[in-house]
Amino acid sequence: MDKRLQKIVDEAQEKFGLEAYRLERHSIFKERDTTGAAYYTFNMEWFPKQLREPIEEDYNPEGTAIVEYAIQKQQFSGVSFVQRESFSTKTHFPNKNVDEVAAWIEQETGLLYKQDFKLTAANANGFQFKSDVEGIYFSPSCMIEVNFDDAGKLTSYHSYGTKPSRDLVEQSKFTLTLEEIESIVKKQLQLVEFPSETEKRLLAVYAMEEVYVTVDGTRIIPFMEHERSEVKVNEVIEWDKPLEEQINREEITVVAEVSVEEAFGNIDAGEKLTLSAEQIERSKNIVRDVLRVEYPMESGKWKLFKLQRQENFIEAHCKINEKNTTPFNRKVVVFINPETMKVLNYLDNGAMSEIFDAFSPAEKAVVTHEEAFDKMIPYITLDPAYVYDEVVGKYILCGLLDAAEAVDAVTGEIILLEDI
Repeated sequence: MDKRLQKIVDEAQEKFGLEAYRLERHSIFKERDTTGAAYYTFNMEWFPKQLREPIEEDYNPEGTAIVEYAIQKQQFSGVSFVQRESFSTKTHFPNKNVDEVAAWIEQETGLLYKQDFKLTAANANGFQFKSDVEGIYFSPSCMIEVNFDDAGKLTSYHSYGTKPSRDLVEQSKFTLTLEEIESIVKKQLQLVEFPSETEKRLLAVYAMEEVYVTVDGTRIIPFMEHERSEVKVNEVIEWDKPLEEQINREEITVVAEVSVEEAFGNIDAGEKLTLSAEQIERSKNIVRDVLRVEYPMESGKWKLFKLQRQENFIEAHCKINEKNTTPFNRKVVVFINPETMKVLNYLDNGAMSEIFDAFSPAEKAVVTHEEAFDKMIPYITLDPAYVYDEVVGKYILCGLLDAAEAVDAVTGEIILLEDI
């Protein structure tokens, strides 16, 4: 084993009390955070030494310790014991209180409790912490979770995200009001159909689609982080005749395994994934050909609505070209090799969408959009948040537009979305 990896292995064994374990598997992965920056993780799978029988590939027996080390940060980013069963020789949290856990996190991360991370949730066997900027939430967020068993032995620790440095945050005063952005608020209140499992039917409701609005009120930033780097296409795909070809489908590799040299050399860490104009145009043609082969009689039925660049492939998302108010649209995703621009695979969620065919259809909306908006005004929130903006490459102040309630489009009653 490379001496740099061996040093990490030895540190993991001592830090987490893994004397009763043997290192069974290890690998290094290249991943991307939600700002698009690359990072490298050394993953270790430790099996209890008491296990003698052969173990199936990709199976982790009870008690297995899975340890992750962030190579660039030079710190452990995660550890979990399968089925919460730990054979560790260490009891990290004998008192099981928040100050004890916070002090351990400070030692592991170099962050300061109540300054860099704050308690947000607690139970008898664990705590959750989050970071903020001067008391304001930021996205992508930075969260830390620690869990332990009844004896105080660590059962899982995970650190997600990074608190942005001061020079990456454009601090400003939050003055945005709902009145200033009324047109945006109205647009985000949408008539949708939610499936009710208990009633086995679709319910028509007016609900807010959560979104970030820049503090000057001129732009919106998607709530879902992955949507911020998408390329919107929104083109109907049409053709004159079918294509008689065979699509050779390959297994998709989501996470890229890399060499020791690449990881410690920090190769490509500063380069973000992008789509060139040529890749975008060629992706359109590839999608058309896939649809011509697999759905030959459906010209004009499909719309290519977005492209997403991933580490090992391009995702081309297609949906049925018709208005659909349900959250479960029929979709086809085509996976394309970004180097050769050849089809790797495709997925159709048709089988999943058929699950809801047995649901009774939603009743026709009686309440108008304007009436629903008037009813929702007291429930709509606009909370400050610093959001990473792909345009300027910094965290900018925004307002998170949201509502936990919705309006029943038939009865006009205010209902909680979580109760549907």
